[in-house]
Amino acid sequence: MSSDSRNAIGRREFLYVSSALALATGTLGPRLFAQEAPAPKRLALGYAGFEENAKARDAGSIPAGDGAFIGRGARISLSGISGIAPETRNRHTVDLLVHYSYWDGAERRAAPFRAWACSRSTGCEGNPVRFNVPVDEQQKIVFTIETERGIAGGGTSRRDAMSGAVPESRALPVTLTLASGEGTKLVRGFYIIVPLFENDSEPAWSSYEVKQPEDRWVLVDRDGKAASFEHFVLRIDYAS
Repeated sequence: MSSDSRNAIGRREFLYVSSALALATGTLGPRLFAQEAPAPKRLALGYAGFEENAKARDAGSIPAGDGAFIGRGARISLSGISGIAPETRNRHTVDLLVHYSYWDGAERRAAPFRAWACSRSTGCEGNPVRFNVPVDEQQKIVFTIETERGIAGGGTSRRDAMSGAVPESRALPVTLTLASGEGTKLVRGFYIIVPLFENDSEPAWSSYEVKQPEDRWVLVDRDGKAASFEHFVLRIDYAS
């Protein structure tokens, strides 16, 4: 018997699990799965300049990109997630990927690089990171923010599958560009990324500014209190 055959799920077991899942969904449906928070649907993107006490604002209001990034590249720093719930299993943002563009013969491809990651299971918030991204050719930086819902834990068991406790991932893109037209513009400063749910509205950006207490960048309101909603801050400057 091949290793593939030994590792594959048997037909009888597959039918049993499928039937059990269908029965659980049909009989318990809303009561069962309503216990799990939905995955974030989109991202809110704010911006604050480097100047002291600069108020945050909607990143979509940046009028134009900074062409000085061409030939210099971008230096990106991230200190980790902020505004997380006391129980780390209730956080959502788990990965930040940067997509580097390169040529493969005559075809342009994108290579994803996992720049930062945290663990909902262990409570690890991820280490501070710094990395460079070239912007000369495509004149933009492309990120993917991965969010997750469901129960944080180890592997997925049959009980997890039947109870709806399997984590669900969702990849949400962010593009910062120097080109005119559509897209959030790339300039020097702080970009604040906030995952939003179905009925969430964007934060009241002007009520916050970016501070760095205890070596972690965070949104702080007029009273000096850190924003209670999950967010993280990217510091973007010239690489050289």
